Amino acid sequence: MSNNKNSTECTNIQPLSINKYDIELEDLRVQRQPAFSHMNKSNKHHHENVYSISLKQNEEHHILSMKSLILIPSYTNPFSTKLFAENKELTGMAQSFLSVLILILLPLVLLIGIIFRYSINSLIYAFLLLVLPWLGSITEKNIRTRFRLFILLIGLISLLTVVAQIIFQAIILGKKPYGHTLKNCTELTQTLRYFGLERLDNSNALRILRLIFPDVIIFAISTVCSFIIRRRLSLPRHRETNEALPASTTSPLATSSASTSTDTGSEQKLWPRLLSILRRLRLFVQFVLVGFAAFVYPSIINSVYFIFFLIIAFIWSLSVNFGRKYTSARALLAIYTGVHLLTFYLYQFEFFQEALPPISLWSNITGLTAIVTSNCTDTEPSFNRKLVWTDYVNPCALLILYFYFAFETNQILSQRVRSNITTVQALEQQSLVHNSEGHDAIEQNSPTLHRRWSIEQPGDQTWQGRIIFVVFSVLRVLERQSYLLSLIAMLAWSITFHSLLTLVYLLWACFIWVLPNSRQWCLRMSPFFTIYGAALLILQYLVGFKVSFDQLNFSYDRRTMEQIGIRIEDFQPAFIPLLLKV
Repeated sequence: MSNNKNSTECTNIQPLSINKYDIELEDLRVQRQPAFSHMNKSNKHHHENVYSISLKQNEEHHILSMKSLILIPSYTNPFSTKLFAENKELTGMAQSFLSVLILILLPLVLLIGIIFRYSINSLIYAFLLLVLPWLGSITEKNIRTRFRLFILLIGLISLLTVVAQIIFQAIILGKKPYGHTLKNCTELTQTLRYFGLERLDNSNALRILRLIFPDVIIFAISTVCSFIIRRRLSLPRHRETNEALPASTTSPLATSSASTSTDTGSEQKLWPRLLSILRRLRLFVQFVLVGFAAFVYPSIINSVYFIFFLIIAFIWSLSVNFGRKYTSARALLAIYTGVHLLTFYLYQFEFFQEALPPISLWSNITGLTAIVTSNCTDTEPSFNRKLVWTDYVNPCALLILYFYFAFETNQILSQRVRSNITTVQALEQQSLVHNSEGHDAIEQNSPTLHRRWSIEQPGDQTWQGRIIFVVFSVLRVLERQSYLLSLIAMLAWSITFHSLLTLVYLLWACFIWVLPNSRQWCLRMSPFFTIYGAALLILQYLVGFKVSFDQLNFSYDRRTMEQIGIRIEDFQPAFIPLLLKV
């Protein structure tokens, strides 16, 4: 009965015997071989893009039936790297392991070498740490080229530093007594100290670890990373494909056409909403990070972040889309933040603090803080404990802002490269799609659709759609009622900061509130609210510099300036007033 049934299904197909498998289970290499060399001329729409996959080894000399075939749609390239494990991407486990190794462990040891010792070598480590987020994502191509060269460079620098330290200690140890040629406060001693080469006599264990241990641990970690990468990439590829292929072949075969079409429709509705929420969330995170970096220490250098913060707020108030110009500006701001961090680190050196004293007007208004101070008579740098909390948080905020913006910019660049590659692949497959347009329309009602490959992920995702729908609905409600929050904020601002300048907000809010179409008028006048609020924030930002009232030389006394709306706290952080006004 089964033979008759198979013969009935294949009435229009001439028998074909297979002498070898189309997919060898040992090597897992896909070989192209048409399943039918001759087709009936009356069924010309069945002659394209049909490839056979033998399901059992004992069927080598049997005639193929329709049940032993997997039909691949003509709009899908059956030999695409997305369907099989022939791609050059790393497996999920390998990618996760290398990501933890390179993006977490290696930056951590570099940061240890930067913080616990201030020298030119540590400055080089700081530069390499800032370069790390621009190397791209963890892929096999980047691992073989960029990351391998980066890790080798770190290992070489740390090795040279360790060798230089050994040679230096051997030289001064050979000249008895130990270190008698290196006197304090001499030019030679100061120069050697900038490179981390110091005498170790009369030193405790902590000082020895601080001077030597960072280079040793960086060299050890870089060596381990290089060894693991080399070992990982030298593994045979069929081991990775053996792990990747079953998950990609078994699940689609068990999926029916009804569930596939349902999942496709649900994902088409789910992903646009999810991407919209993620896009708004990412913009909000960028808005918060830039504002925090600007307000935590009002100064000339940090004013660039403040200007960028105002630009984002103004664009948001006009409901203008953030295009490529914003992406370019964000990349430039990330580079500026990196230069700012290196300058801040250089200011911890003694020669920089001698040129620009820590307790001076220019150091306060520029935003350079001496967290660590040192002099030629002391062997250990002293930690400045007399600063306020914003002085310590400022470099941390800059570091977080830099890494976030650098990763965001690098991700967008990677997406553009991948989109260009996808465009090239689409052009290569255009002929297949063009030749099978009529064939696809007929195949939609064919029972063979149950045995086709599905690119979509199986499974019911209605609960995800409900969660996304709830979040999206809440955001829409908040967006619709944002004008009420704006009016309440203006009233609270005018009452909390009682002055002549904030009186304008009070009158403005009361006037709009009594209008019949208050929401429409509030949205129309939102750019003017933003401009006036930005002017008040700029004024508060300027008077929030770390200076005293007498240094500004105003024409009026302190009480008169406070009534106008200018309140100055001598050498106190202006973060809280700025945060409340924002």
